[in-house]
Amino acid sequence: MVEEISQTSNRTHRKYLLVGLVLASLLMGWAVWWVLIGSQRICTNDAYVEGNITPVQAQSAGTIRHVYVESTEYVRAGTILASLQGDRSLLALQASEAALGRTVRQLRQEFAAVHEIQGKLRAQQAQLGKLRDDLQRYRRAAGSGAIAAIQIANTGQDMAALQAEMAATQAKLQAAQALVGGTTLQNNPQVRAAVAELERRYIDWARRDLRAPVSGFVAQRSAYPGLMVHPGERLFTIVPLDDLWVVANVKETEMAHLRPGQPVRLESYYYGSRVLYHGVVQGLVPGAGSAFAVLPPENATGNYIHIVERVPIRIALLPAELRRHPLRPGLSMIARIAIHDAKGAKTVLQPITKTPTRGYRMQIYAGELAQARHLARAIIAKNA
Repeated sequence: MVEEISQTSNRTHRKYLLVGLVLASLLMGWAVWWVLIGSQRICTNDAYVEGNITPVQAQSAGTIRHVYVESTEYVRAGTILASLQGDRSLLALQASEAALGRTVRQLRQEFAAVHEIQGKLRAQQAQLGKLRDDLQRYRRAAGSGAIAAIQIANTGQDMAALQAEMAATQAKLQAAQALVGGTTLQNNPQVRAAVAELERRYIDWARRDLRAPVSGFVAQRSAYPGLMVHPGERLFTIVPLDDLWVVANVKETEMAHLRPGQPVRLESYYYGSRVLYHGVVQGLVPGAGSAFAVLPPENATGNYIHIVERVPIRIALLPAELRRHPLRPGLSMIARIAIHDAKGAKTVLQPITKTPTRGYRMQIYAGELAQARHLARAIIAKNA
């Protein structure tokens, strides 16, 4: 009986010893993992894919005539997405063309009036010179009695009347020159105002076709044939999927060793752990998320409850990995930032974010103003 109790006790002791060794091994393994890996990285699942979501808004007022694309379609920059009925914009353009031609013709009359008044003023100056010479001759001949005194008086009165007419003519000349003086048909303010109106109406007419500003996938289509739209109304959204990044929200208690340039390993809930993305910290948003909220917290009022804030950071993704495994804006990610790897890392005041050229420049409207100015020059030449 004693031997059985002793054997049972030994087995229990060995069992507890084995369990203790296993726990010690696990604890030691966890400690080694924490020292070598866990303490050398920051992990957060508060990370999301972001990208440039470009709205396509109506550029002029009108009724939609035709819709050419549907949501989820891929379109290239400049592709026509929808067209507006262009009757009103065309009539407004034709009215502005007529107004420009009328302005040019009216200014031709003003220029002609200036020349007419100048000619009249020169004739009056010549007549005044003749009367002045006659008066001098009459006065020299008055001593011999060859010229009557009344003729001398009449000549003086004629001179005074002519000088008054010349003053009125000079005033008319100044008034006419105020409209066209120092200008030509091309640079006169009235013509320039009419040209600006023509250019505006031409752009309104040209933009009856809604074009994709960038290449990407169509989303949020709200354009329908027969819908009356106004400038600034969103009708489509274009989402490029070749230039995406990740915004990870890191706790402020973990930000001390985070720097731009540190490598990041990312997993997407979309693909799971079988797909691994490699990124790099580009920069830190200059403020916690609460500072940019629609309603920032007012900690000086009411009961104060401390909450650990989170700071957004921007993480770049490799284009080759995005092509192999495409992502969408808004998808959740898990980001693991290696804070021990300082190779290429900079201070928090030196972000490595760079503005790409693709998708950040729009050229679909580049030629409209030049075409409008060409039309204006043709109208001016035709009416000049």
